[in-house]
Amino acid sequence: MSSPVTTSDAPTVPAREDRAASEKPLLLVTAGRGRLSLQTFRELWEFREVLAAFAVRFVKIKYKQAAVGVGWAILQPILSALVFALVFGRYAKLPSEGIPYLLFALTGMVAWSYFSTAVTTASQSLVEDQALIRKVYFPRETTPLGAVLAGLIDLASGLVVLFVVLLLYGKWPALSWILVPVPLLVLVLTASAVSLGFSCLNVYYRDVRYVLPFLLQLGLFASAVVYPVSVFPAGFRSVWSVANPVVAVIESLRAMLARGHWPDLPILFGALGWALLLVFLNYSLFKRLERSFADRV
Repeated sequence: MSSPVTTSDAPTVPAREDRAASEKPLLLVTAGRGRLSLQTFRELWEFREVLAAFAVRFVKIKYKQAAVGVGWAILQPILSALVFALVFGRYAKLPSEGIPYLLFALTGMVAWSYFSTAVTTASQSLVEDQALIRKVYFPRETTPLGAVLAGLIDLASGLVVLFVVLLLYGKWPALSWILVPVPLLVLVLTASAVSLGFSCLNVYYRDVRYVLPFLLQLGLFASAVVYPVSVFPAGFRSVWSVANPVVAVIESLRAMLARGHWPDLPILFGALGWALLLVFLNYSLFKRLERSFADRV
């Protein structure tokens, strides 16, 4: 007579795996209203590591197999400033308000190089990451904002060169230098606002890739990079400096670093307020359009 078959009460391996899987947090993704809210910023903070990963990836891609590497962030504003100093400073005799024209142009190019590079990279980021957007969920704004953060490496390198040139011209640190982070904050906010706007529009209208380089070329000459804003009438000067925050940034940096003076605080903080409003408007547009990104890219 055969012995009865006994069963063990010990859980099997698959059962343990199922229980472990059930204990893992589950992220449920639902379509929102397409509006900017506190939940948007909370979610962005929760995915901050993803944002940092995108920033690191953009840096690696940009300087991959480049012999000079991050040195291009130094050479680009220097070479541009040298060309501007020769063409506009020596031959065209554009005013520089008592600042050596090379230093005048370099201050403008350090800020403008960061802005234009960040916007150009960010505007194409969603389209270039279309395969990832179709498969994995993450806040879509981390892609263009990652490009903006990656550009800070170039900005920091340019500022180091600018400080060295300032010392070579005998411009020693002044008390006004403590406010340098304010225009830099305005610059980053403006780049973020423009990047969010163009990146989401580029998903729907691929003409952005052709229009944006032309707009940036115009922006170079519309942002007081090669000339002072004093060439404009006083009334228009203030309005333009606030409406185009990059102008306020460049003029403030020149006042603080090259002259050792305090910046025009009403204009600087007016530009800061306008930059914040631009971030809000473009971020709202981004969240409204992102619901169809996966179908459009």
